[in-house]
Amino acid sequence: MSYQSERFIRSLKMMTSEDEIASHPQRLTHVGDWCAERNACFVALDSYTIRWLTGFTGSNGIIYLDQNCQVLFTDSRYAEQAPVEIAGHGVDVNCVIGSDPFKKIAELARKRNLHLDGEKCSWSAKEKIERLIEGDVIDAHKFCLELRCIKDKGEIEKIRTAAEITCVALDNALAELNTETTERELARNIESFMIEHGALRAAYPPIIAAGKNSALPHARPSDQRILDTNLLLVDVGANFEGYCSDMTRMIPLSKLSKEQERASQIVLDAQIKAIESIRPGIRAKEVDAICRDILSNAISGGEFLHGTGHGVGLEIHEYPSINSKSNDMLREGMVVTVEPGIYFEGSYGIRWEDLLLVTDSGIEYLTNYKKHTSRELLRLE
Repeated sequence: MSYQSERFIRSLKMMTSEDEIASHPQRLTHVGDWCAERNACFVALDSYTIRWLTGFTGSNGIIYLDQNCQVLFTDSRYAEQAPVEIAGHGVDVNCVIGSDPFKKIAELARKRNLHLDGEKCSWSAKEKIERLIEGDVIDAHKFCLELRCIKDKGEIEKIRTAAEITCVALDNALAELNTETTERELARNIESFMIEHGALRAAYPPIIAAGKNSALPHARPSDQRILDTNLLLVDVGANFEGYCSDMTRMIPLSKLSKEQERASQIVLDAQIKAIESIRPGIRAKEVDAICRDILSNAISGGEFLHGTGHGVGLEIHEYPSINSKSNDMLREGMVVTVEPGIYFEGSYGIRWEDLLLVTDSGIEYLTNYKKHTSRELLRLE
């Protein structure tokens, strides 16, 4: 097998672009204007939201914003890092190191309402904020999810590069597969190739599931020798400059049974039909229903144990959620997965997953790795 991409070579040479430098001040201005409309202020403790707003990558921080004031609170570990990263992204944010952030936030907020992204906020921190703030504390988590769901040009390029790295790493790791290779070894090899080709790390622990293990949607790699089975499920993604990719492929290792081949084709058909339906304005649950209806009508005995997809960005699972209960609307600029699966307990599972950019007229595939069928077996040297 071979996987070549001129875009992959170009993207590895990317540095912080002018578009990216411009995007962070624009994001801060947008939130500041949003606060001004409400005569309110905004606080986030979530590290991903803080990174999205300022470019700061530290694990500990609190961002305070209103129309006229932008303050990042962090600890002494980041005394040098925080100002450098923020300046590198063109952001004019005051960095405060080591003081009591909650007391200062109360002083800045005065009597205004405070919109808090407190989804990942500890109970004690939230209680302290509510006690010190004179105005109301309002949940702003959904606002933050919606802020980050539309990707700008720089974000899309990073996700695209992460997807390219994933494809190259999988290709290289499969090329080294031999009769002794276990699921654990393949997982390690894929991660190693990702880093070698420019990734920061894997976006999540690789799911490498051979034979019966593929019946577990989130199987952990084991000491199962891969070539002792006839079917391999690989769910992998890379993290490039903070942004994630996500892809699942089924790889026939030897001749599939007629049942396996039929199930694989039906799940793939369901995925393709769902992807073809995607356009700005469609509800996520409508996309899910397409997959679910095809699988329930065509396959008996197996179970579809998860949603059809999710958003991807700084986190591997982001807004929107594509499942049977989701009223989220897909919009141009979102990056989402479509990943229907069917699982036969104790026997095998099938899942196909691609990473997609929602465009003005439909989608663009960000993962372009070959989909093997039983008639196109993995060729081992």
